[in-house]
Amino acid sequence: MKTARTRCRVWIVRYEGPHPPRWQDAPRGAIALEPAEEGTMSPRQADRYVEAFNRAAVAGRRKIWAIVLPVTIHYEGDARPGLPVAACV
Repeated sequence: MKTARTRCRVWIVRYEGPHPPRWQDAPRGAIALEPAEEGTMSPRQADRYVEAFNRAAVAGRRKIWAIVLPVTIHYEGDARPGLPVAACV
């Protein structure tokens, strides 16, 4: 479920067979190649990005596709309330 706080990464995938009927759908058998951009996007930005990318991919007859994946950002090693902490020098 996408909310105002949801962040997304757009990934470029390769696939075989026909492209999906909708720009935001993932093709069957998609294999991740690389993130389309560094960082994250809002759901609205990501939807616009994949539509433009996928239109160009279809026009160029390339078997690559952009898909939106919702992500959660967390900080490895960050403190949490109630846990003991030590300074890193």
